[in-house]
Amino acid sequence: PIAVLQAGTEAMLDGVTELTVGQVDSLHDEILRLSRMVDDLQRLASAEAAAVQLTLVPADLAASAAAVADSLTEVFDRAGITLERRLTAVHSRCDQLRMHDVITNLLTNAAKFTPAGGTVVIETRPSGKLALLQVTDTGIGIPPDELAHVSERFFRGQNSAEVAGSGIGLAIVDELVRGHHGTMVITSKPDTGTQVTITLPRTTG
Repeated sequence: PIAVLQAGTEAMLDGVTELTVGQVDSLHDEILRLSRMVDDLQRLASAEAAAVQLTLVPADLAASAAAVADSLTEVFDRAGITLERRLTAVHSRCDQLRMHDVITNLLTNAAKFTPAGGTVVIETRPSGKLALLQVTDTGIGIPPDELAHVSERFFRGQNSAEVAGSGIGLAIVDELVRGHHGTMVITSKPDTGTQVTITLPRTTG
């Protein structure tokens, strides 16, 4: 965006292009894009800092997931997507504010890539010595050659072209999950859907 803004304004100042409403609209779009990028960079820096300064306390992942799902009900309703909850109480030591960020990122990401009429399932449950948090969607899926890169910073796959965002949502999730001593695994099939599984050390409450 900076390069486009510089080239566009210099061209107008030099008289190479005319100052028109269309040109100003185009530059304004780039300003908005730059603003979103700066905001995303701030979010990523915040996640990096948080990952080493987490306040971990025993928390029920099911309660955290339910709270986020409640807050996003209108988003899913507007998109025509069913949000299904399969929440079994399971405790882990979490920074509750940052776990809220993790779940919000996972659900909003699933909503972005799931067409109207589709379903997103959020699940929490015990899995041996681990606490499991899983988000599954019936969305457009991820091509096999991109799957290993989706949690990299600013990675935008071929299916992301028409979807707003800069490609840091899963990078933030990955950073925060590792800060919680957990792991994230992503599986997907094109035109079938994607499943993101977070596992954290389990506590007894």
